[in-house]
Amino acid sequence: MILVGAAIKFALSMALAASLGSCGPRHDASGSPARSGPASDAERAYRAAPTALAATLLADGRIQIAGQAQPGARVRLATPSGQVVFSDTATDGGWTVILPAASTLRLLGLSMIESGRNLQSEGYLAVTPRGQAAQLRAGAGALVLTAGPARLRILAVDFDRKGGTVVSAQASPGAMVTLRVDGVLRGRLAAGADGRVSMALDEPLAAGPHSFEIADGRARVQLAADMSPAGPVVGAPFRSSRNPGGWRIDWMTPGGGVQTTLLITSLEGG
Repeated sequence: MILVGAAIKFALSMALAASLGSCGPRHDASGSPARSGPASDAERAYRAAPTALAATLLADGRIQIAGQAQPGARVRLATPSGQVVFSDTATDGGWTVILPAASTLRLLGLSMIESGRNLQSEGYLAVTPRGQAAQLRAGAGALVLTAGPARLRILAVDFDRKGGTVVSAQASPGAMVTLRVDGVLRGRLAAGADGRVSMALDEPLAAGPHSFEIADGRARVQLAADMSPAGPVVGAPFRSSRNPGGWRIDWMTPGGGVQTTLLITSLEGG
């Protein structure tokens, strides 16, 4: 199942949306994060984890991953089988890694080494053979690395064995996006400045096939998805399979549960 934040030792007994809502940062009346007092020495020493920002398929089948980290750090991408690629950051913290061509989806741990310390990024970086990539996050929707102009599309659907579900989408910045599941309105949210939309359903979905539809008043996108629960993941931290819409990834969360990410690579609005 999906496990979240401080509740990582407990199984979800309600929809994923409720869990996500309870673990986010507090905000004041203006919508800005609430401040609890002067920053501590630990907070001042905090270093953000490295992030992947873009993935590009090269002409020879290799894949270029670019991102941001602390200047002077060394970025590390590693597969569960122990293959490792390093990159030193530029003066502005930018980094680039070239991955060899592959015939199947890869899951990579992203971290950086700075001043002798290793700082791990959240979740895993999933990379398809065609260069699509997404950061998989326990208890949350996948952060898909998008390219080109913002357009209406469903990017990913994340769910756990109890049906807790998050739908990740892209739209024009600020556009109001509605979500229907099996014809029933289940969410309405404005896209952020980067065009991202992440909607957590307030009730779990039953196992089996479901239809998803997002719309922004000008276009709509539909997706048929099989949300059968994941079986045990044995011998590796993930299992992936190709489907007509993209990839299904069943992966182990840090708490030992299994989360499923449907990475959608074939849909856009029209």
